[in-house]
Amino acid sequence: MSNELTNFENQYMPTMANYALLDQQLKQAKAKHDEMKGKLETAMEEYGIKSIDNDYLKITRVEASESTSVDLKAMQKAEPVEYAELLEDYPKVTKRKASIRITVKNNV
Repeated sequence: MSNELTNFENQYMPTMANYALLDQQLKQAKAKHDEMKGKLETAMEEYGIKSIDNDYLKITRVEASESTSVDLKAMQKAEPVEYAELLEDYPKVTKRKASIRITVKNNV
């Protein structure tokens, strides 16, 4: 391990440990959040309620729907020449800022 990496780890180990712990808490909160949302959705459907607005929440039940779009990956495989022409005529450039990607291990 390089000296810079060792120094970095020594200096930021508490931050990384706290990040991992917070990530675990966020996952637990998200699971609880999703469970509560599911209960509310089921109850609203059961009672035939389309929307509710109170001191705590404003909830609107959205009915299931379907939409259709173009599967460009399938088109690229099936029609590579036409796909290339579309890409040339209608290019879309997306820029992303620099960032870091963090994967939290489950051994917190």
